[in-house]
Amino acid sequence: MGKTHFTLNRRVNLGFIVVWGLGAALLIILGRPRPLLTVVIGAVSGLAAGLLQRGSMRSSPSLFAEAQSALDVRRAFMSNVPGKLSVALLWVTGLSLIVVGVAGPGAPLVAFSAGYFSFMFVREVTTFSAVRTIDQGARDSQHAF
Repeated sequence: MGKTHFTLNRRVNLGFIVVWGLGAALLIILGRPRPLLTVVIGAVSGLAAGLLQRGSMRSSPSLFAEAQSALDVRRAFMSNVPGKLSVALLWVTGLSLIVVGVAGPGAPLVAFSAGYFSFMFVREVTTFSAVRTIDQGARDSQHAF
């Protein structure tokens, strides 16, 4: 078995959590008017997507542990219903954030970005326990030989 894709590594995911969280916080603090609607949409959708992804990872852990590329990770998500729903929710959320950002007051790019960073932050935090399990399983299997 080869090396698991870097996005399924605990340290990388902790880095993602920090980056997405800091980015969301900065955009919320600096955005005028505050992009609260897009942040709420992003956070709620991020929680739902995170729960779906966590369920997907737990139902097909071997596919994720064997994933060596981004396409392999996507294939693993598309192998079950929760994963397919999480991918669909990502697209629906992105399009919704664009529409709300453009229709709302202030800078559309700031509103969209604040919502998207919030989505990614909450999703990463929600899926972290499943990523930790997959990463630990991959490490254990590499050391077994």
